[in-house]
Amino acid sequence: MSILALISWLFLIIYYYFVHGNMDKVYVVVAVAYILFGWWLGKQYDIAMFYSEKDSLTQVYNRRFILDMLPKLLSKIDRRKKESLTLLIVDVDRFKEINDTYGHNKGDFVLKSISDVLRACIREGDFVVRWGGDEFLIVAPNVDKKSTVTMINHIEVQLKEASRNLQLTLSLSIGVATYPEDSTNIDELIKIADNKMYVSKLAKRRNSEVTFT
Repeated sequence: MSILALISWLFLIIYYYFVHGNMDKVYVVVAVAYILFGWWLGKQYDIAMFYSEKDSLTQVYNRRFILDMLPKLLSKIDRRKKESLTLLIVDVDRFKEINDTYGHNKGDFVLKSISDVLRACIREGDFVVRWGGDEFLIVAPNVDKKSTVTMINHIEVQLKEASRNLQLTLSLSIGVATYPEDSTNIDELIKIADNKMYVSKLAKRRNSEVTFT
């Protein structure tokens, strides 16, 4: 929008010069005010667009954005054939205990750090989404099972580094589902990934205790 205002301003300046043969100071001041106002409006539009797609805390995509994007991605996959889409539901283990023990400011910082870890471990063209609360969603088009395992291993390595920096023992439970192998329905696909994540979380609780030190 600011570019449009600039073009309009330049057009008016040129037009005024050719018609009148000189430049009126008042006209120049008005023109400058016009371009500054146009720039401000453009900036506000960019900010509004950013927050319509991104989560304000973690700066990753928000749930509304990805729910709008998923049907388009699946439609593209259906047209091209032999392509797939993998969803990873990522949940922060014992996040309530972190909040209760260290406070919500620390909890927010943990979420920001985990979102940074996830973004560092995905490929170009993948999406990291704040799914809700302490849950994230990774959307990865055309990633095979071996590469998915590699991604998860990379996340675990980066998470250990984040744990050292935060001086906390962080853990994630991850569930994976793939379109169209596991389901051709978006809601069902998310449910499958969520169920697998929950099974992983229960297994961790049975086998070991996560402590925060």
